[in-house]
Amino acid sequence: MGKKGGAVLGQNLLKSKAQTKKVRRVATQEGYLHNTDLQDGYDWGKLNLQSVTEDDTYTDFMNTAELGGREFDAERLNFKEVAAQTGQVCIDNNEGNQLKVLTEEEKLLPIPRRPQWTGLTVEQLKEEENKNFLEWRRHLSSIDEDYDCVVTPYEKNLEFWRQLWRVIERSDLVIQIVDSRHPLLFRSQDLEKYVKEVSTLKQNLVLINKADFLTEEQRKGWAEYLTKENINFAFFSAIAEEDLNIEDEEEKIMTKEGEDLGESCSEEPVHKRSQSKTDVLTSDQMVDLFRSFKRHKTEDITVGFIGYPNVGKSSTINKLLCAKKVRVSETPGKTKHFQTLILTDDITLCDCPGLVMPSICNSKAGMVLQGILPIDQLKDHVPVITLLLSFIPQHVLESKYGFVLPREIGVHAKLSSEILLTAAGTQRGFMTARGRPDQSRVARILLKDYVCGKLLYCESPPGLDQDIFHKHEMEVGRVWKDEADQQAEARRLQQETKTKAEQIDNNFFAGMSLGAHAKGKKSKKKTKVVNTELDSKQNI
Repeated sequence: MGKKGGAVLGQNLLKSKAQTKKVRRVATQEGYLHNTDLQDGYDWGKLNLQSVTEDDTYTDFMNTAELGGREFDAERLNFKEVAAQTGQVCIDNNEGNQLKVLTEEEKLLPIPRRPQWTGLTVEQLKEEENKNFLEWRRHLSSIDEDYDCVVTPYEKNLEFWRQLWRVIERSDLVIQIVDSRHPLLFRSQDLEKYVKEVSTLKQNLVLINKADFLTEEQRKGWAEYLTKENINFAFFSAIAEEDLNIEDEEEKIMTKEGEDLGESCSEEPVHKRSQSKTDVLTSDQMVDLFRSFKRHKTEDITVGFIGYPNVGKSSTINKLLCAKKVRVSETPGKTKHFQTLILTDDITLCDCPGLVMPSICNSKAGMVLQGILPIDQLKDHVPVITLLLSFIPQHVLESKYGFVLPREIGVHAKLSSEILLTAAGTQRGFMTARGRPDQSRVARILLKDYVCGKLLYCESPPGLDQDIFHKHEMEVGRVWKDEADQQAEARRLQQETKTKAEQIDNNFFAGMSLGAHAKGKKSKKKTKVVNTELDSKQNI
C-alpha cells in the first residue's frame, strides 16, 4: 500500500508531463491562425466576452465613464430634482419639446467603425476605439431622446464589436445569415456599407437560412424582391442538409449491398438539374458559390459569417464541414470567440459571435419572439405573448396543443394572453403553490415552440399581401358531439365551474336580501307567565 496522497501526486506528475509535451504549432500563414494565436495586441484569452444588451442605469453610467476615461466623486449640496415616477432630472426649459421624425435614411442606424490604426501603438489604438465607441453610443442615445422613436436593445460590449472588425478585415466574402421568417429584420444595410468602406474588393452575400420553413411560392416572392433590390442572396437550410445526408448514406448502403449480390446495373448518364435562384442549396453547391467570388482560380478566399444570435451561423458551418466543429445551442450567444476553420485547400471559414445590431423597426417583445434575446431571461411575458397572438390564429393553437379556447355564439372570443396561458397551464398541469396555472412557465414553452418553428409565421416581402403570402390552413382537432361539451371543456381549462349565465345571476342576486322587510328595530318582549303554579323557577 502506497503512502497517503501518493495517487494524487502521480496524477499531477502525469498532467505536468503531458502539458510540457504540448507545443502549439503556429502556421506560417495568418489565415490559418486561431484567434488566441494572433499577435495583434489583444489578449483574446482574457477578454470580457459576456454579451450585454441591457443594463441598469448605474452600471451603464459607470461603463460609459470608464470608456470616456473619467472619474466621478460625490459632492455635497450639489443636488438636482428628480421626478418620482419617471426618474428623470427636472430641468427648467421654456422651449417646446417637440420630437422630430426620422427620415428613411436616418432609420438605418449605423454600427460602430474601427478607427484608422496605422501608425498607432496598442494603447493608442485602444483609446481611439473606446472614444469612437462612446461617440457611437451617444449618437444612438441622442436619437432615442430627440426623435419620435425607441432604439431597441443592442450589443454594448466593445469586445464583441472588436471581433466583428477582425472578421471583416480578414474576410474576402462577408455573409450575413438571416432567418427566412424575417429576412429584412435580420439584415443590416449599414454592415454591408462598412464592408465596402474597409475594402471595395470585398463582397457581400445574404444567406437566407432555415429556408425549409418557406414554400416554393414564398421563396419565389423573396427572390423577386431581392433581385429587384440588387442584393446577392442564396437559400440554405442546415436541417434539410442533415436529412439529405442521411438519405445519401442510405443510398450508398443500398448500392453497396447490390454490388455484393452481383447485381448488374446499367450505367445511365446523370442529368444535372439547372440551378434556380429559388432552390435551397446543398453544401456542395455552397462551396461552388464561394468559389464563384474568386477573382482568379489560384486565389485563396476567406469567408466570414456574421449575423444576429440564433440565426444558425454555427450550424451552417458544421454542415459545410460535415462535422461538429463549432458548438451550437438554441440559447442565443453560444459562440463567444471568432475562429477560423479550413473548409478546403482554397476556402477558409471564419465564424463570428452573434451581434445584436441597433434598430428602431423592432421592439423588445419582437426581439424575444424572434430568438434574438434569451427567453429564459424574460421577466414580463405578457407583451411577447400578445405579439405572438397577433401572428398565430386561435385555431392553429387549438389544433397544435389540443386545448379548447372560449367561444361566443360559435365563434372564437377575443383572446388575451391570460386566457391562453390559463388554458395551456391547466391542460399541462403546471400549477403554482396557490393552485393557479403557472403562466410564466407555459409562456416560455410557447415562445420556444415559436422560435424553433413549431408555430410558424413567415413575413411577406414589401409589396405583397401578408394574408395571401402565408395562409394558416384550418386543421381539424378534437371532434365534439355537442357544443355544450366543448363549452364545458373550455370552462374547465379556465377553472370556471359555472356557466356565464349562472355567474351573472349569482352576481345579480348576491346583493339582495331574501328575508322579510320590516321598519324599525326589533325589540325583544318578555313573556308573562299566566299560571304561577306552572312556573318551574318558583316551584324549586
